[in-house]
Amino acid sequence: MTIHTEHRIEQPSTIGVPFAVTDPSKVPAGRYFSPEFAQLEKEKLWPHVWQMACRLDEIPRPGDFTEYKINDQSIMVVRQADNTVKAYFNACRHRATALATDTGTFHGGQIVCPYHGWRWNLDGSNSYVFAERGFAPHCVERDSLRLSECQVGELFGMVWINMDPDAPPLSEAFGEIAEVMAPIGFDRMQVRWWRHLILPGNWKVAQEAFLEAYHVMQAHPSLAMGAADDDFNLDAFGGTFECFKGGHAHMLPLTGEVPVEGMTVADYFIQFNNALYFGTDAYATEREMFIQQGLLERDIEPEQFPLAFFGALYEYAQGAGIPLPPPPANTSGYGHIFPNITVLPAYGNSIMYRVRPNGDDPESCVFEVWALQIPAAGEESQDRPELEGPIPIEDWPQIFKEDFANIIAQQKGLKTQGLDDLVLSEQYEAMIVNSHQTIDQYLAR
Repeated sequence: MTIHTEHRIEQPSTIGVPFAVTDPSKVPAGRYFSPEFAQLEKEKLWPHVWQMACRLDEIPRPGDFTEYKINDQSIMVVRQADNTVKAYFNACRHRATALATDTGTFHGGQIVCPYHGWRWNLDGSNSYVFAERGFAPHCVERDSLRLSECQVGELFGMVWINMDPDAPPLSEAFGEIAEVMAPIGFDRMQVRWWRHLILPGNWKVAQEAFLEAYHVMQAHPSLAMGAADDDFNLDAFGGTFECFKGGHAHMLPLTGEVPVEGMTVADYFIQFNNALYFGTDAYATEREMFIQQGLLERDIEPEQFPLAFFGALYEYAQGAGIPLPPPPANTSGYGHIFPNITVLPAYGNSIMYRVRPNGDDPESCVFEVWALQIPAAGEESQDRPELEGPIPIEDWPQIFKEDFANIIAQQKGLKTQGLDDLVLSEQYEAMIVNSHQTIDQYLAR
């Protein structure tokens, strides 16, 4: 029997919220395409939530910066001289010229406006005003010229920002999700690849494709491997899960059940790894395939194959100086960090998704994917990861293509006349409901 573990989230107030979620089994379709709803998110959600702005390895040295964009806001994240990190609203205090574009380095410890040459130190203090004598004294007081800051926090090897100075600190906002994600070792991972595309779908549609395992049976034949309706349960396909305050959620490790009748444990485990390797090039990598191939040449009882695999993996990791996290039975198998980060860890690897609105368009989004891995000793990269793309859908691995196709098809169907609500399972899709209810808490403020 599947044991479904969940923290029950109190029903939020929905006063003044259009298309509010008042029934946890139904989500109004208008939330995914209404300009009014997107505008409310722009005003009341994104400026007040903690968002992953970049990985720390994007700004490895003092003076390095990267630009993070959400809706019409541009934030520059800057590595300080003491290796701490600050984030500023990306605007010159003179005439609002953007000070940073994409990724780069502020040389000489100076942030220089490209328009009129005003300068700031990395800590945001103003260091120079060109021809200062021409300005009224009260306009060039140094305190008033400081760059405007966002709140900043560091966690999991990533930089998180919040535009609201009164928002709770990162540690308080993340709470339980930080605890369950900590053992995975994200801070020890480096980027194998980082790609993106623009999808014709609302950011929530794109994200929710990864907040449930219910779609695996139909959407991903290579993972389902012929499993039937009666075979489906959360333990075998998605694990039990917990929803936390603040919109966060995670899945517990799988039980090891074989969800396909007639398959041995070894057959299922091997085919599942193969499907993930060829279908994602991220969740399973050449490292795991090398270990698995070596075991195929040995006489191992089918029921013992997963145990033999993990034994060989940890033995290999110890010899190669790879600080793997604890065995899967002791770590979370999946995490959603509200509002827009999803991680799928395994074997010292992880897929990570970040989904954002594409400007002010409620029906398109920027979808990014990181393939992360804990490197072997001596293989740590000092290079900044580079964002590739936009990558055409046909050039993505198969499992991603299947997900993207369904995101596009769902957005297409959302405006169908007579379709007022999407029907959700409280058992299979509770993480989606939890996220929507948390959004409503922000929008009702």
